[in-house]
Amino acid sequence: MEIQVIHPPITQTQTDKISVLLHYCCRELNNSSCYGGMPKYDTALAAFFKTTGYALHLRLDFSSIGLEVFVPLKYFSESGYHVYDLPAGEREIATGVIKELDADGLAAIIKRYAPSMSTRIDPLPDVPRGMPDPIAWFENYLQQKLPLLGDQAQEFILHQLMPVIGALGYHYQADEIHLIQLAYQAFQTDNADLLSYNKLGNTPNPLHKHFFSRALINPAGTGTVYSRYFPKEDVTVSIRPFDIERDLEMVHDWFNREHAKKIWKMDWPLQQLETYYRTMLPGNAAHSYIGEINGEPTYNFEVYWVVRDMLADYYDALPTDYGTHQFIAPTDPRKKFASPSTQSMLDFVFAQPQVGKMVGEGSVESLAAIMNKAHVGFRIEKVIELPHKKANLNFCYREWYWAKFPEAQHITPQTVKQF
Repeated sequence: MEIQVIHPPITQTQTDKISVLLHYCCRELNNSSCYGGMPKYDTALAAFFKTTGYALHLRLDFSSIGLEVFVPLKYFSESGYHVYDLPAGEREIATGVIKELDADGLAAIIKRYAPSMSTRIDPLPDVPRGMPDPIAWFENYLQQKLPLLGDQAQEFILHQLMPVIGALGYHYQADEIHLIQLAYQAFQTDNADLLSYNKLGNTPNPLHKHFFSRALINPAGTGTVYSRYFPKEDVTVSIRPFDIERDLEMVHDWFNREHAKKIWKMDWPLQQLETYYRTMLPGNAAHSYIGEINGEPTYNFEVYWVVRDMLADYYDALPTDYGTHQFIAPTDPRKKFASPSTQSMLDFVFAQPQVGKMVGEGSVESLAAIMNKAHVGFRIEKVIELPHKKANLNFCYREWYWAKFPEAQHITPQTVKQF
């Protein structure tokens, strides 16, 4: 596909303006995701990425007005205050044409996409650099600010605290998750009621990163993270993070099998499936895993952080809730090994201390999924109507799982890490 590229003049003023507009999109519009790596099945986008020289980009989904935007990402911020570079690219979805985008062009897109929303711009703050002890500086900053907030606490978190955390992280002075955990602890003393809110304004509560499991959502590498031998079935089940270079074509085949199409509805073209994974894997809301039986890939499951998922709108979700989707590829009962596969998934998730309970929302049409979940301890809470399916909302606590399988109680982060 031919790519049309327009080169508007880029100035430092343009760079600053587009950065603050992007901060606004991430915070208020919630239409952003990270796009990792070089696409294999999207040649137009791959050609544009080669001009930026970056392996990580921010993707803004303006599909309701026929557009999407890609911006080189210099620094991914847990606080949402990423650091960007130029050129940015605007793609017209209908034609695939990509052109470079300046700040005025992005402002016009935002106005078309959300005409009724007011725009508040928060540039990255100028925090002291080269501090001998940035953690002590941050703790002192909290001690000074929190007692004075009153009813301005939400504004402070979104427009002052998170930019400060982003600036400290960008300058490699402190780990952002650690700073958010310190802020969470400070708010337990002052303005503790804010900690129960899943959203502050239009933004997912950033203080909930206190309960964020990197081991589940941002695993390092693609090697084995869990392995367990099941003597009854005489099989070894192992789990590894999804490797897009190795697994994309394989799961594409899985999702196009007849038993998957009706329930999973992911029988997409390879380009669409690639986009799905390239925008999931580098993000901080969900991750995908491959389960193997005796070294052979047989099932796929996703772990997602419920408070960053639409499911949080359907019940009183807690920041310690983690959900899963599971797909077992073989149809031959001799190769399915549903119980060991599901137990391994629960072992792995419950080994993480941030997890309070596991959540599922399987389709009411999938009797096999209902029975498999009940077998390991899940209980149906209620039936919910999601946009794409009617689902059984179900929960499982460690104690319910351990009551079914007492031997699983020895699984800890340490034993998982050994593998």
